Amino acid sequence: MDRRLALSTMMFAAANLLADEKDDKNTKVTGTVTVPKTVDSFDKKVLELRLYEYDPRLADVAATLIDTVEKKDIAHTKGTDTVEKFEIGTKGKLRADRKYYMTVFVLDGKTRTHIGEADGKPGLAKVLTDGPREVKFVARPVR
Repeated sequence: MDRRLALSTMMFAAANLLADEKDDKNTKVTGTVTVPKTVDSFDKKVLELRLYEYDPRLADVAATLIDTVEKKDIAHTKGTDTVEKFEIGTKGKLRADRKYYMTVFVLDGKTRTHIGEADGKPGLAKVLTDGPREVKFVARPVR
């Protein structure tokens, strides 16, 4: 009986390692976008998330768009935090020689009304090779 338990434990551990290894090879990023309760109310807007890949050795080459996710009819009520979960980049292949970043915007038509900042801090939202696989964005009005 102890051998069966040991064998099943080893098989379970091996399966988990293989699953983790598979996840490390894709460009999947998960997380949340929070519109804080202090932000003015809005409705019928679009939450746009984009994942980009770039070669850090080439300064004059544009980044490549890996994936885009749009969530339509987003609404927010002042006085309450609005939290949207996301998953992006599930089909992309992770490359060790590339860097990755995300952009997050709330759109009214084609106009950017709010910008998402990783951990609420301005600057490039690096993910994957230079950052996390799970990110918490905080949206603020565009100035």
